[in-house]
Amino acid sequence: MNLKEEIISLFPKVLIEPKVTDNFIEANQNIMELGDEVDYFKIVPAYMLWCLRKKDLLLVDMWTVNALSEYGRTKIKDNTYFNFKYRCNAEQKDCVLSFLKWCNNEIITAEKIQIERAIKQWSKKNS
Repeated sequence: MNLKEEIISLFPKVLIEPKVTDNFIEANQNIMELGDEVDYFKIVPAYMLWCLRKKDLLLVDMWTVNALSEYGRTKIKDNTYFNFKYRCNAEQKDCVLSFLKWCNNEIITAEKIQIERAIKQWSKKNS
């Protein structure tokens, strides 16, 4: 299974209508600015898929890595704005980690240090 198929399989909400469109993502490049009223199990995978399709086109990939880094390092499990990692199961966490490793190899617009930090945080198995 390739990374795109894995994301869709593990985060099936990404396929539920209304789908998150490329136009929406491109107009709202920073996930962190969407607030806590969005469904992160739909939004985050949509942004990840966008990055796979359109890497380095806009700053969406940089903002997506930054958001995943924040979600990976938060210690506040009850904060719905930051607790995406805590709500993911082990397979979903591994999928996000695979995405971040892909970013480390493929994305040139995101800061490598930020990607490496995110990889470190999402690699921790006890959180």
